Amino acid sequence: MTMSEFAYTFSPVLLIFAFALTIMASYTALDMFTLIHSSKKNKGLLYIGGTFSMGIGIWVINFLGLLAEDIDRFSTYQIPLTLLSMVIGISLTGMAFTALTADKVKFSSIIIGSLFLTMAVFSIHIIGMYSMEISIGFNPLIFSIAGLLIFGSFLFSLWMLFYSENFKRNNTAWLKPVSAAIITAAIAQGHFLLKRASNYGKAPVANNNFMFEDSFIVYLVLFVAFLIFGGLIISSTLISKKLAAADSHLKDVLAALDASAIVGITDKDGNLVEVNDKFLEITQYSREEVIGKSHRLMNSGYHPKEFFADLWNTVQSGSIWHGEICNKAKDGTLYWVDTTIVPFLDSKGKPYQYVSIRTDITNRKNAEAELLDRHKEISDITFALDQSSIVAITDSKGLITSVNEKFCEVSKYSREELIGQDHRILNSGTHSKEFFKELWRTIGQGNVWKGEICNRAKDGTLYWVDTTIVPFLNHKGRPYQYVAIRTDITNRKTAEKNLKASLKEIEDFKFALDQSSIVAITNGKGIIQSVNDNFCLISQYSREELIGQDHCLLNSGFHAKEFFKDLWSTIGNGNVWKGEIRNKAKDGTYYWVDTTIVPFLNEKGRPYQYLAIRNDITERKKTEEMLHRQDKLAAVGQLAAGVAHEIRNPLTSMKGYAEFLQLDERDPERLEFLNIILDEIERVNVIVEDFMVLAKPKAVELEEKNVIPVIQNVLALLEFEARKKNVRLHFDYSNDIVQIECDENRLKQVFLNFVKNGIEAMPNGGELHVKTRIHDNNVQISIQDTGVGIPEEKLKKLGEPFYTTKKNGNGLGLMVSFKIIESHNGKVFVESEPNKGTTFNIVLPAKTA
Repeated sequence: MTMSEFAYTFSPVLLIFAFALTIMASYTALDMFTLIHSSKKNKGLLYIGGTFSMGIGIWVINFLGLLAEDIDRFSTYQIPLTLLSMVIGISLTGMAFTALTADKVKFSSIIIGSLFLTMAVFSIHIIGMYSMEISIGFNPLIFSIAGLLIFGSFLFSLWMLFYSENFKRNNTAWLKPVSAAIITAAIAQGHFLLKRASNYGKAPVANNNFMFEDSFIVYLVLFVAFLIFGGLIISSTLISKKLAAADSHLKDVLAALDASAIVGITDKDGNLVEVNDKFLEITQYSREEVIGKSHRLMNSGYHPKEFFADLWNTVQSGSIWHGEICNKAKDGTLYWVDTTIVPFLDSKGKPYQYVSIRTDITNRKNAEAELLDRHKEISDITFALDQSSIVAITDSKGLITSVNEKFCEVSKYSREELIGQDHRILNSGTHSKEFFKELWRTIGQGNVWKGEICNRAKDGTLYWVDTTIVPFLNHKGRPYQYVAIRTDITNRKTAEKNLKASLKEIEDFKFALDQSSIVAITNGKGIIQSVNDNFCLISQYSREELIGQDHCLLNSGFHAKEFFKDLWSTIGNGNVWKGEIRNKAKDGTYYWVDTTIVPFLNEKGRPYQYLAIRNDITERKKTEEMLHRQDKLAAVGQLAAGVAHEIRNPLTSMKGYAEFLQLDERDPERLEFLNIILDEIERVNVIVEDFMVLAKPKAVELEEKNVIPVIQNVLALLEFEARKKNVRLHFDYSNDIVQIECDENRLKQVFLNFVKNGIEAMPNGGELHVKTRIHDNNVQISIQDTGVGIPEEKLKKLGEPFYTTKKNGNGLGLMVSFKIIESHNGKVFVESEPNKGTTFNIVLPAKTA
């Protein structure tokens, strides 16, 4: 069938309706799509409505256009293909406008949208013709021209509506109807050109069982079309009313903004074109003074150039800038504004003006500055507190919520180990339950608690903290948290403990000194200020008689003046003086004291008082004199014994020979001579006996004695000499009573000799131990030194006359000592090792009951 064969059934009325419906659909669709930009809330609804409206509009003009030319062929239409053409048209329309409803429409989006709309027209037309069950052929040239014209028409209309920058945004009311007309024309010309490009074949025989009257079909299509487009127009109208209401609300908001905010509008170059009254009020300029000027007029110089460079980069890129600016008013005062600058963009997305909305925040900034200063002060205090103190914060139940580094450092727990725990994790057990009950009672009542607490660190070490706990109270006056500020006082507590121990030790020393020594304190001039009981006891003066006197009161006259001059010269220069002094007691008796005088110096290094510590050595001095005499007597006696020994041997021989000669002699004269010789020999024997009497000690007078006090007395006598040679004396004895029968003086002589020898054997100092033990009804006294020792070959000669291991000795002391022990039925055993020391073991029979 040719085109002329269709012409005879042409229906102008139906064609007019098709045009009217299409232009209505196009306008409605474009109206909905343009409303999307101003109604984000209804974007989905508008998009769906616009898509259906435009898709159906394209479908209607194609479908009704075909009906207008040949209504009779409606009976041959394939309904599924017809519906498919409508669905494809709507789908392609939706794809076309997806890119066109974005916030920024690019020209590439216009091209894509035009392409999809062209495809929609082609798809609906071709599928619609195939639905008529006729064979179709196409003229390629006309087909291509139709496609280009349709695409160009769509491109122009969409460019004009969505992209053109030749029209101001506030004068675009005519754009939608014109664009709708162009789109309708594009669809219509596409329909007719595509029909012109088509060659029709024979139509199949119509199915007589599916026939409708022509008028019914027309009215049905018109009724459905009007229902669809009526609904879309009503929806578009309702949305427009909503937008109008929103616009009215926006005007109200702008009016409120103008009344409450500082508003300025500038052109794209930043020159002011409009300001409100609040702008003029805060800047103190008139409107004439600011219009045409830039904001540099209010530049305070507070912000660097980079600040404004960043601001301009932001707004020129089309983005909103928000920040705080310090400006300067006309009178020079500074004010702060919280500023939002909104760029208004043209169709190319470039700003053509800027609206700045500001709020005066000067008071807030001043308050913030004051708050920052206060915060800085608090931060500095907190920093100082953190650096110097141990800080912890707990909740009202005492659970730790925060600790500083010093808390972790002193407790040796990590922050994670402490948070959520209470302070019982540090309990050392030093304080009683009542201690902590009183603490909690105090802070629980909202009062500050102060005290010292001993805690235990993670490694078990104890540490002391000086603690202040401050409760923080809520509006009801009840604690909601506690801040504990502590200072580590472990060193101080240790020092206090050591000081107490030192004071106790000093007190003990003072007590021991008072019990054992003679103590006096004088001022810088030697006037007695204090004495202890021992001083009064030995001097036989009362404390009242001594206080206020000097030591001249006790002068015995034994020492020369130079002796005391040297003493005063020494202590007057701040040096300690040591020596032995013989004093005279109140009753005229003399006593010896071993004296140490210690000067106490002031801040200038000069003595302001003297402490004199004395020990009674009267007995020791007597013993020394006795020993001195005994040493002399022993030497003389031993010499006499030696001489007697040397004389007695030849005398014995002489006597023997004389008596032998006397047996055979008959001559009276010679017998007389021999008798004279024997008498003289006897006289020499008498002389030798006299020497022996000198050499031989007197018979011992034994008495029952406890040997312990005897040894203690000897050690006390030799203590001074031992200290002079840096020798420490030790006496280890049993608590049992050790009784022996002895001559105390002779036995004391032995002990003095052996102990003194031990001291002299240690010229560089050392230890001398005296021990007593009871063994098998015997008393063993061991005197052990750590001196130079005696070689084994010399041990056998000990006790021989005139044999000694000392440079200045004569051996008589050991000889006498051995004899004394022998006279007590005792024995002496000597053990020695060179460079390790010597031990004298004395064994005496114990007194048995």
